[in-house]
Amino acid sequence: MIAPNEAADEPFGTLGYVAPEVLRKEPYSFSCDLWSFGCIMYALLSGSLPFDHESQKQTIKMTLENKLEFDLPCWENISADCKDIINRLLDKDPKTRITLDKALQHKWFSNLNINRFGIMGRSEEGKRQLIEKHLKH
Repeated sequence: MIAPNEAADEPFGTLGYVAPEVLRKEPYSFSCDLWSFGCIMYALLSGSLPFDHESQKQTIKMTLENKLEFDLPCWENISADCKDIINRLLDKDPKTRITLDKALQHKWFSNLNINRFGIMGRSEEGKRQLIEKHLKH
């Protein structure tokens, strides 16, 4: 696990969920977890990964180069706010990808009880520690 203020440079992860910076073998940070979260949201809502192919090489190429599309029929019933947060999570540039704080403040989350565990107002590290604590129980 990468702490919010740490960086790593060894490629790690499941191909369909791996951020572009990891595939490019660039140093990466907690932002790559937000990419993975975007992939998970996309998969849960559509039943498929945003960049996926039978060929690993093609999956890598798609992740690095293809524009995110919401072209499956299921996306017709998904709100613009939901698509927006997924787009921001799946920003190929880690420097402009939405942060955890901004994601939690996004309009799409406004109707969810995201403060159930007292996460709002904590530092990135404090959020990570709190999430880990609750996931262990």
